[in-house]
This record gives sequence, C-alpha cells and structure tokens, in this order.
Amino acid sequence: MLKDELVGAWKLVSLENVQPDGRRNHPFGIHLLGRLMYDAQGNMSVQLMRRDRAPFESPDPLASQAEETKAAMDGSAVYFGTYSVDEETRVVSHAIEGSLFPNWTGSVQRRHALVEGEKLSLRTEPMSIGGSSAVMVLTWRRVGPSPQAPSR
Repeated sequence: MLKDELVGAWKLVSLENVQPDGRRNHPFGIHLLGRLMYDAQGNMSVQLMRRDRAPFESPDPLASQAEETKAAMDGSAVYFGTYSVDEETRVVSHAIEGSLFPNWTGSVQRRHALVEGEKLSLRTEPMSIGGSSAVMVLTWRRVGPSPQAPSR
C-alpha cells in the first residue's frame, strides 16, 4: 500500500517546474537541501531550500534586514501537518497546519505519488509559482532503510 511505502524520511534530489508548454525550470535552483518525513500515525513535514542562501549579517535570527528575510523566504519552502492517502488514485493529501508561506496554513495540498524502490516522485497539481502556473515535480531518495525492510 502507498501509505506504507511513504513512511520514513526522504532526502530531496531535485525539484523542477513543468510549464504547460513542456518547458522545465528550477525555481529554487539546482543546489537544494530538503527533507520530507511521513510517520505511520499520519504526520508529515517538509523542508526544502536553496543550498546557496546568503547568511544574515546578524547572528540574531530575529534581527534580520527586510531584504535578507525576503531572500531567505524566497529560497525555501517549509510546512508541516498531517497526511492521508487515496490508494486508488495514488494521491497524497497534505493537510497543512503550519507553513512558512502563511497562505498555505489551513489548506490541503495534493501530490500524485510514485514510489520506485528507494525513489519517491511527487507531482503537484498546477499551481502559481514565480508568476506563472506550473506543475512542480519533486524527486526524493529514501534516507536509511525502508521501514518495511526486515531488521537484521
């Protein structure tokens, strides 16, 4: 079952936008950091960001300048909540409880999922990003052994 296949931690491999005309781009660049976690109880969290974000001038996280904050936020996506799976359509729904992007808090984001061994592909529905509508395709690699793998 898909829900069982999802449980665990995943490392981001790539993220690309697919435009309606088939063109592809990388809105967060190609040097990314990211983790996605699903637990067996239905909780999830995701963090992804550009690897090359500039450090803030101040070591105090609450003393950033407006342009530093904007650059950091524009280069990342972070949210958490719960998830459910439609096994028939293989759609994972993320019910977002909290998000760095406040507009997503309280929303449900749907992802079409494909698990192939230790690789997970999540495809969004068309969404507005960077001023145009596109489908985001995120590729993840499992971190550590699969929870279904026999213990040794």
